[in-house]
Amino acid sequence: MIIHLKSLIYACVVFAGIESIVTFTLFDAWYGRPFFFVVLAIAFFAGYTVGKRVVYAFLPFATTLSAVGLLYFIDNIREQQIFGVLVGVLFYAILLGIKRITTNQYDMTARSLFSAALIATIFLFYATMCGLYINFNIPLWLFLFVQFLFVVIVTFASLRAYSRNNRRIFLYSILIGFCMIQFVWMSNFWPFGYLTMATIILMFYYILWDLVQMEFLELLSKKRIIITILYCIVLSLCVLVTTQWLLIG
Repeated sequence: MIIHLKSLIYACVVFAGIESIVTFTLFDAWYGRPFFFVVLAIAFFAGYTVGKRVVYAFLPFATTLSAVGLLYFIDNIREQQIFGVLVGVLFYAILLGIKRITTNQYDMTARSLFSAALIATIFLFYATMCGLYINFNIPLWLFLFVQFLFVVIVTFASLRAYSRNNRRIFLYSILIGFCMIQFVWMSNFWPFGYLTMATIILMFYYILWDLVQMEFLELLSKKRIIITILYCIVLSLCVLVTTQWLLIG
């Protein structure tokens, strides 16, 4: 199943909502502000309707919230509209993955869709949060707390595709969330822009999430751990070598 009508309709509605926000120039017009809350409400309702559980509503909601937040840092309206199209496609992939997982927990295609959507959502979230933190006077403790809470919830929702042991999933989610805020705090001192920071943080998150996923699937091995870490180190070095360093002094 690659076409699910209900998910497609919800994705089109969310896309139309994001395009409406772009059209109203990101809240410069007062009548554009209600679209922000309407789109978020639709995203939450879509996840809950398709997944039949509140936990599945968080990922579509978080994706939409992060995407709308990132629109603030895109200056060109044409690029904003293209970004809205990509978010609509991502939103449909999330709902389709949720639908297939609820139908068959062992559907590997559904797990792949869900995993890809999770990584995209995490990137959007970290890019938005890093952008807000760099450009606005946000306390560091609030910055870390919001990220911890977000990571725990979205990780819990994603790992539901691999296990039904909620206690075990929750403990791993807390562990990943704690590790992530330590890494984010450390990255606070790096001389990079918000997109570079989000990319590096995403790679670190992927290592942790992938290892936990392999543990749930009983496929974890020393070879897998070493390959994953080396793979992310090489990609991180490539990003750091090609990005602009914002050195002061």
